[in-house]
Amino acid sequence: MENSNNPTFQDFLNFVDEVNAEKKKEINVPLYEVCSSYVKEFYEAYQKRDWNSLGMSIDKIKEASSQCKSLNDITDILIFERLYGESSKEYCELFTQDIIREFCGKFKSSNFQYIENIIFDKNVDTYRREQALVIYVMIGKLHAEHQLKILNLIERNYKLLNKNQKVICYALFEELLSHSPQATRIKKLFNIKEFSLNYSTEEENKENEETFSSKKWWEFWK
Repeated sequence: MENSNNPTFQDFLNFVDEVNAEKKKEINVPLYEVCSSYVKEFYEAYQKRDWNSLGMSIDKIKEASSQCKSLNDITDILIFERLYGESSKEYCELFTQDIIREFCGKFKSSNFQYIENIIFDKNVDTYRREQALVIYVMIGKLHAEHQLKILNLIERNYKLLNKNQKVICYALFEELLSHSPQATRIKKLFNIKEFSLNYSTEEENKENEETFSSKKWWEFWK
């Protein structure tokens, strides 16, 4: 960052752009651009009530979905957009919902294991773990055929979630799955007394000491 002794706001923006550019190199950029184009075209067509354009954009994304060779790339794209996307929060949520709706219904066990590894692995960046959890729960909301599997896994492994993840998951259940008795039961298991997010390393380390051992996370429920 230039002028590091007295950085300006523009220096900060430049730094953010650099980080975003580096992170973008880690995802499937051509697929990301197809997804972004679809969401923007879909949103604009819907706003204008241009049903022909709307239908064409849906056809394009369905074709992209059918040709997608690695659905794990979709998980990485969704996390990238939620953490590093340059658009508004409203667009980010629209992007998340639309892409989950079009791609994640096709998830196989290996794709679920990929996102579950991110959620439960304490060595993964905290923010990445949190956004993976958001996406995971939203898959359960938008694809009812996967909802039981997702809730069962969270219920079996809720002790492996850190405090922030439990707070986020509780809020998601309240907003998206309030009708589900199982989600209500899991919220009680969380035993949340303070609805705030804490990014103190010391606090997170304390929680991890209580829940992780030499076993892999997925061995806890075997």
